Amino acid sequence: MTKKLSAKDLDIFRNSLTRAQALLSGDMSQLHQEAFGTETGFETRPADTSDGYFQEFNLELLERDGDTLREINEALGRIDQGTYGMCENCQELIFKERLKAVPHARYCIECQRKAERDLI
Repeated sequence: MTKKLSAKDLDIFRNSLTRAQALLSGDMSQLHQEAFGTETGFETRPADTSDGYFQEFNLELLERDGDTLREINEALGRIDQGTYGMCENCQELIFKERLKAVPHARYCIECQRKAERDLI
């Protein structure tokens, strides 16, 4: 049985999530500029539309990063609510090692595996 996360653990995870949030926000800004154009002084230069592949690629990355940022924000909310580290499916505690690898995890590894199998 995994023991409940301590206040120190929660602070460590909050700091990790906050750093990831800041990094992703910066990455998303850059991806948005690359996909839709970059600002140069007072004018906006449109993205190079001759190669739609890179724009599409940036848009896919932007969507993925947006999803991850949403997950991070929700994890920060779970810390505030006192439910962080508890599986949303089985209500068991998530192993600390899993939270270290995926700090925004909402499911224990077994429930995550089951959810992934059900999607296939």
